Amino acid sequence: MTQISIVQLYPAELGITGDRGNVRTLEERLRARGVASTTAHVGVGEPLPEDVDIVVIGNGPLSALRGVHADFVARAQQLRSFIADERTLFAIGGSAELLGERIDLTDGDSVDGVGVMPYRVSRTRDRRVGYITVRTPDAAVVGFEDHASEWTLTDESAAYGTVVAGRGSYSRGDARGEFVRHRNAVVGNVQGPVLPLNPALADVLVSAAAARRGLDLPDATPSPFDEYAKGARDAIERFVHDKGFKTIQL
Repeated sequence: MTQISIVQLYPAELGITGDRGNVRTLEERLRARGVASTTAHVGVGEPLPEDVDIVVIGNGPLSALRGVHADFVARAQQLRSFIADERTLFAIGGSAELLGERIDLTDGDSVDGVGVMPYRVSRTRDRRVGYITVRTPDAAVVGFEDHASEWTLTDESAAYGTVVAGRGSYSRGDARGEFVRHRNAVVGNVQGPVLPLNPALADVLVSAAAARRGLDLPDATPSPFDEYAKGARDAIERFVHDKGFKTIQL
């Protein structure tokens, strides 16, 4: 029986915004289609298991990013090969920033990125806080943004979502963009955690992993989680239109 292998990378250091919920949702979306999965937690200095299908990396403050930085950079070639092999990667917040080419800090210093995703990041003093809705080619996404960074894409074709409400992470023509996709690597700044709120986005990730394995996924069995997600999404949509959030200046 084919299983989908999931890894949560740096769960202790990069998991401050409910990132375990993203992993749990991937497990649940696979289970709803009758596909078994295994999940491993991999920390600093620990090797990735063989033949991983999905890697999930969460969010953390700058201090946590510095703590995993050397180990993360040491994995650059492995992650580059992982993405080139059409495996699935999902990263949110600080880890997504580190996957890019460089992070420029507000004090003039910079942190070298892993360099496997096509953008640079500039930290700013303008913090973006509030509900956000995003339209991607595959799914409408809702969630919460809380970051102080502006991304500059070095490959415009990697822009994945257009912001409908909220501020997003980068400029996309006359609009704002959120989420970057390179092959089957999807990264962004939407929290929540985002996948429990957006089963359709989780389905994009598990479908990509299954397709690489040659699995034909059946429709998902209805689950109470779907109703919970719909209720939360509906509430956020109301807040987006009825309740404004002011930017926090740092």
